Amino acid sequence: MRLPDPGARYVQTEEARRNREIELADTRNLKRQQDIELVSGMRLIMTSPNGTRYTITVSNAGAVSGTAI
Repeated sequence: MRLPDPGARYVQTEEARRNREIELADTRNLKRQQDIELVSGMRLIMTSPNGTRYTITVSNAGAVSGTAI
């Protein structure tokens, strides 16, 4: 998301600061209909219906596994 520039005279205003914070927060949000790629060192954690949490991993051969955490 790119918010409109409030104008040169407003560069140091509260509005400009707020717009930068909103844009930064938007970059951290996951978007629908987009691939999600996790880099090495990040974990995918899923919760089962009974509340057990699992970390999901994939081996170099492509085997997917889940481990309770």
